[in-house]
Amino acid sequence: MMKTKILTIALLSLALTSCDDYLTRDPMDTVTDKQEFWNSESNIRSSVYDLYTTYFPGYRSSWERADFYSQTNVADWTDDNAQQQATFFTKVAPTTAASSSWNFDDLRTINLIINRVENSALGDEPKNHWLGVGRFLRAMEYAKLVSRFGDVPYFDEVLGNTDYDKLYKPREPRTTIMDNVLADLQFATQNIRIADGTAGLVINRDVAKAFASRIMLFEGTWQKYRAKNTDYAKKYLQAAKDFAQAIMDENKYSLCADYKALTTSVDLAGNPEIIMYRSYIDGIVTHSLMAFQNTEAEIDSPSRSFVNAFLTKNGLPVHQQGNTMYKGDKWFFDEMADRDPRLLANVDQTGLRLVGAADVWAISGYFANRFVNPDLIDSPGGKSNTCITDAPVMKYNEVLMNYIEAAAELAELGAYTLTQADFDKTINTLRDRTSTQMPHVQLAGGSLSVNGTVINDPDRDADVPAVLWEIRRERRTELAYEGIRFNDIRRWGKLQYADMKLNPDINRGAWLDKPRFVAWYNASHGKPITVDALKSITLDRAGDAGYIVPITDQALLRTYAEKDYLYPLPEDQLTLYKSRGYTLEQNPGW
Repeated sequence: MMKTKILTIALLSLALTSCDDYLTRDPMDTVTDKQEFWNSESNIRSSVYDLYTTYFPGYRSSWERADFYSQTNVADWTDDNAQQQATFFTKVAPTTAASSSWNFDDLRTINLIINRVENSALGDEPKNHWLGVGRFLRAMEYAKLVSRFGDVPYFDEVLGNTDYDKLYKPREPRTTIMDNVLADLQFATQNIRIADGTAGLVINRDVAKAFASRIMLFEGTWQKYRAKNTDYAKKYLQAAKDFAQAIMDENKYSLCADYKALTTSVDLAGNPEIIMYRSYIDGIVTHSLMAFQNTEAEIDSPSRSFVNAFLTKNGLPVHQQGNTMYKGDKWFFDEMADRDPRLLANVDQTGLRLVGAADVWAISGYFANRFVNPDLIDSPGGKSNTCITDAPVMKYNEVLMNYIEAAAELAELGAYTLTQADFDKTINTLRDRTSTQMPHVQLAGGSLSVNGTVINDPDRDADVPAVLWEIRRERRTELAYEGIRFNDIRRWGKLQYADMKLNPDINRGAWLDKPRFVAWYNASHGKPITVDALKSITLDRAGDAGYIVPITDQALLRTYAEKDYLYPLPEDQLTLYKSRGYTLEQNPGW
């Protein structure tokens, strides 16, 4: 199928300056301020398309870094870049809104669209469709703001320059905001068209349902683990389960045969697993994600913690007592043998990639290749910012994982009874994927088993029930490097998983026996090396054998504090409120 592309029209872009400015400024293109403009569906559609790269960025474009692979995979990778260490665990609050995600530009644009559509001359069906699209995007924006900042001011109207009491309103309770988000999502999933344009490239009802399941899962678990509010936890988790169930009941989507093809395909059109994707076309919009993995030395490479999360092919954890299938980690090829095939789709299997032995190396020794299409490695797109592999934005596999986690969390709260059927239609379906073929899990009381053996992971966090632990493992391995891990551990109240002092395996890579590696390398490569070539690699013990330690400077180790669960508000906004005679409270600890 020939690739198609959503062409965005920048009609509604706004610049952030101050609270009264970015919530009241009219669109820069004056045609949008005329009501007759909004009587045309094509005009509305063009205005909405301008927001697509904000809410569905995919792999972004040109040399922009995407959330995929590195930016939000805290606790899956190790990284010696001090700047990236501070990406999520900053030490001080930003001074300006321009350097913060405390930004209401897009919200103002969305509220304007909603207002104009409400007052348009459209008929009931198109009006409700576009109102649904607008309210879906507003829910996306507020879910993002609440996730980052907690309580925030709530605006659902287009404000004037002198509406100070409304412009400088205080932060409203998180649950008040999220109840409004849920109401927007419910309206959206009832009124957005089932189909509207090219399937997979536009917002339709399934896109709204799928994102609704993600949003409500985040908030339901946040309420359970962070806010300790059981009633709201049940409410939002039930919504997450229902939104996911609605898609599953349609039987419109199924898993594609090749797991890795989800992140390396030139064209995702027609892929049965794709609910939404971003299309890339040579000469129009391209990206550089494959080049980052294919050509750059990896400062953000897979950690030992990440690799250990993958089961062996018999469905058991690598450290479970009696798991004779696991050959140990003292030799790379033994460690990778007989493992969940999804590990092989995320980590290069040709051997350790080490500084001193490879031009393109990994700081942990493990080299990530989730986004590398082997047929395109030597093409211009494989080594530059001209790659055209499509980006999955929302997939059916995530919907299945959202469902089973919400169901299990509800069961923990006494609001649902888990059954084998829940696992058969989610995790076991994922494991039946042609390229995965892992054994099914069976539910037995408070445990899961495979082929009659109870799964008993000695590495399990004692605070996490065994069933939930395995569901979270499946989510980590199935959705690896897709930019969701950071938010997952935040909503579970487990930021300590990303702390390199509390969880040393985040700052630990592969086992390296330097003489043995050199012997293997010299027998299989054209340019021989010596042990001395590997002298820059630090191990966790004396001698020439041990686990690679990527970060040796203790000051660079990633650590967390309680305040890190919420982002800080920028100082200039606190000052701005105060100058107007209002108060904007900073988040705790900042």
